Amino acid sequence: MSDPEAERKRDAEATAGRILVCAQKVFHEKGYDGATTREIAECAGVNIALIARYFGSKLGLFEKAVLPYLSLERFLNEPIDDLADRLADTYVNTAPKPGFDPFVVLLRSISNPEVGPLLTNALETQAVDPLARALGGGDARARAILIATQLAGLILRFRILQRGPESDAERDAIHQRLLRYLDALISDDHVQSARSP
Repeated sequence: MSDPEAERKRDAEATAGRILVCAQKVFHEKGYDGATTREIAECAGVNIALIARYFGSKLGLFEKAVLPYLSLERFLNEPIDDLADRLADTYVNTAPKPGFDPFVVLLRSISNPEVGPLLTNALETQAVDPLARALGGGDARARAILIATQLAGLILRFRILQRGPESDAERDAIHQRLLRYLDALISDDHVQSARSP
């Protein structure tokens, strides 16, 4: 015999999950200011009142759908020796997956006075600080900030402005120069970069 309470809980979790997926899609496309809870609810096939029930508000939904994903964890779970290669490949050579990139959402939403401080804090605590700890050595935080801002510039140009390299040769040149730049930042100040300039 089925448990009605368990079924209701599963339905609620499935509904909340659909809302989160749609919120990520809409926030990615339009940023915080352009997104509406009505559009998110329509995408998820739910009554708009359920957003308030599950997440409290548009801001609460944004906090759950976007902030936890502003992380460089997937890059830092592997040895730091080839971090420059992995970052350069991801942000120069790899086409972004359609649907949701939290760093695109950040750049499209950072100017909003309500979510801007939340995004800034998430970026610091989930990206810059862990990267600085992984780098270690002299000026680790300064080097982490420079890496994060370089990646933000690439995301802005390639993924928001959609101005990619004009040729394979240009892409290769950007990739090689980025590798040298990242190598220099990833290496401790007192350690010679693995690649010559």
